[in-house]
Amino acid sequence: MSTYFNALDTSEGVVHVLTKTRWMGFVPLPHTSVMPRSGAELKRLGTLIKWTTKDAATLATLHKSIISLVEQFGISGIREIADSARMTDRVAKTFGGRWQDVVKEAGREGVAFPVPDEVLGYIKGFM
Repeated sequence: MSTYFNALDTSEGVVHVLTKTRWMGFVPLPHTSVMPRSGAELKRLGTLIKWTTKDAATLATLHKSIISLVEQFGISGIREIADSARMTDRVAKTFGGRWQDVVKEAGREGVAFPVPDEVLGYIKGFM
């Protein structure tokens, strides 16, 4: 089981970024958790990113990319990205297609999504 962890000191406080291949130790669910140090803020700011791959090397690269995004946008920015992706997913389900395709199309029209394409392709969803 591959696990990657970093504690980042940001302007919003300490943020824990944890990437694992399993959830609860036995359920296969490659994911990255972006969590505030304070448990009181977990519901408001915590984000779980589900991945489409369980390859250890790829997950290590994705973990580093999420760390970079947290450093750039903060934990509240990651939560906003997740909320935007969830809303886009609802639009995609209504009109057909995948939310990643809607994001790419918006990018071609000048509305940039802050997640790089090489990371976007591996995101299965947000919780």
